Amino acid sequence: MEEMKTKPEDHSADIPVRADESSLPHSTDGNDRAEDAPTTNGVAETIQPIPAPPMDWKRFGAPVFVLMALTIGLVLAVQFMPRPKPLELGKTLSKIPAVLGEWTLIEEYPMSESALNELKPDEYLARIYTNSRGEQADLSIIAGSHTGAFHNPQVCFRVQNWEFAENEKVALQVPGRSAPVPARFVRLVSLDGRNRQAVGIYFYSTPMGYREDTSSARIFLLLARLTGMDQQRAYFVRFLKTASGNSERDREEIKQFAEQVLAAMVETNPEVVR
Repeated sequence: MEEMKTKPEDHSADIPVRADESSLPHSTDGNDRAEDAPTTNGVAETIQPIPAPPMDWKRFGAPVFVLMALTIGLVLAVQFMPRPKPLELGKTLSKIPAVLGEWTLIEEYPMSESALNELKPDEYLARIYTNSRGEQADLSIIAGSHTGAFHNPQVCFRVQNWEFAENEKVALQVPGRSAPVPARFVRLVSLDGRNRQAVGIYFYSTPMGYREDTSSARIFLLLARLTGMDQQRAYFVRFLKTASGNSERDREEIKQFAEQVLAAMVETNPEVVR
């Protein structure tokens, strides 16, 4: 439904007079007083403004040219760099254990045909785990050696009719790693009328470090390819769980699930958890 628009009120009477205008002298009879102007030997003197020196554009020529060349080169690289075929060798995601702390694998499910054709990942993993209380959590990982394998999850969530109730940074602690993994925590509310809620955490593991946003993850992957790094594959890692209604408990449980997964992957999948 189009948002209703109201006619703006007239507040012209409330606009304050500019100080530089109100302080100018004015005559009461409508004519400027000539005697107020400065004179020299009885002749009114006209004050000419001093012209500003011309801008020396030569100083900016070289930096601007270099910046434009780099920008054009990057755009062309993104647009015309051939998309590699999915790598058949080096598939490693199946090494992720079936038991992750208190969570046990109960199901693996396939990616939809449309998503598979769109993303063309090198490999992917989609699993559902459960704990002793019967709660379920989803683990999804997409591996790609080209930037097209990764779509912005925030856009995807909205397209799938989920609204964001929370969206903030979170740090995941991994045993044996001094620095935490930066990630994004989201709380989702379904707009399908069934009053469903979910909590999730996701991040990207790139050849040049962890990222929580899609844009910089794509840039890092592209730079890895352009510079010929040994590692030229990035990973999108997502954890998702149905919400129970207890906000603090939901946040702690999805974070605990994520950290238990990453703790296991330190040994089995060091290419993801570096």
